[in-house]
Amino acid sequence: MSDLEQMITRLFTDKVGHDVVLAADGAGLLDELWSAVADLGLPWIGIEESAGGSGGEVADLVALLHATGRYAVPLPVLENHLACWLVASAGGRVEAGAPWSVAPPQDSLTVTDGTATGTLRDVAWGGSVARIVALAGSDLVVLDPADATTTAGRDLAGQPRDTLTFAGASAEVLPGTVSADRLAQRGGVLRAVQMAGAMQAVYDLTDTYVYQREQFGRPVGTFQHVRRHLVFLAQMAVTTRVSAERAAAELESGRDASFPSYAAKLLANQNAAVSIKSGHQAHGAIGMTREYPLQDLTRRLNAWRGDWGTELALADRIGAAVVAGRRVARVATDAGALAV
Repeated sequence: MSDLEQMITRLFTDKVGHDVVLAADGAGLLDELWSAVADLGLPWIGIEESAGGSGGEVADLVALLHATGRYAVPLPVLENHLACWLVASAGGRVEAGAPWSVAPPQDSLTVTDGTATGTLRDVAWGGSVARIVALAGSDLVVLDPADATTTAGRDLAGQPRDTLTFAGASAEVLPGTVSADRLAQRGGVLRAVQMAGAMQAVYDLTDTYVYQREQFGRPVGTFQHVRRHLVFLAQMAVTTRVSAERAAAELESGRDASFPSYAAKLLANQNAAVSIKSGHQAHGAIGMTREYPLQDLTRRLNAWRGDWGTELALADRIGAAVVAGRRVARVATDAGALAV
């Protein structure tokens, strides 16, 4: 484990327990928790120092996001990264301090003479952040949520997913150097990293529980059917992380990374469904209670399955590209063999 991973583990072990996750459920941003993470510069890992970030390699970003998933950290760490990455890619400068968020690509925002009009939907933490970054045609727009009419919403994990309506709001406009597809690829891969962390935590929690719980005079973890669930949980966590790590490296390679990116998110979505099912079945009724931390993880996995590409949409896209390319073997064996 690297020094960075050790520091992140200590921080989240100390600061993010089940009680903190419950406190954040249905609430806004936990300012004290964000400050603890921000004071170490963690939310800006992967953003060049020249643009106001903390620097670091993609492996450092992966380590951070895997840990946020594993500890169910109720903060917009991924959203902040994507927003800052877009701005830095456009030659802008980010501000370390309060979190930013990114709007999913949509065509409802228009920009005229430095002002923005339109509605941004399904913005994670939209009403709680300092800035929202959005693609608007060929432009990149940085907006202040205080200038919007906000309709609050929640995802399945109880975290904010807001709708913001702007009417002639002042906007910082930068040249759009990142396409909606590239944003979706990066968002999908990094969300898959978080999902791998949550799946690892589901395995860890389940493995501990089934050897503490006894029935018929022995731990339930010694029964073959329960051990089968443990195998599934371990497989889902490991294969998701390996796939996401490889896709993250491809994103930084300069090569077309569409296939590994979309495939990593598709795999994460599929594996999450297995992880959720096996985790809850091995726990029985206790896994469904709010007081027990399993649902901190499984509700996030269910919510994240819909982010940056659903299972159906990704499978359709990848399948259509494979059929059109007529090269299934090369897709499976050669890097960069297929653009999706």
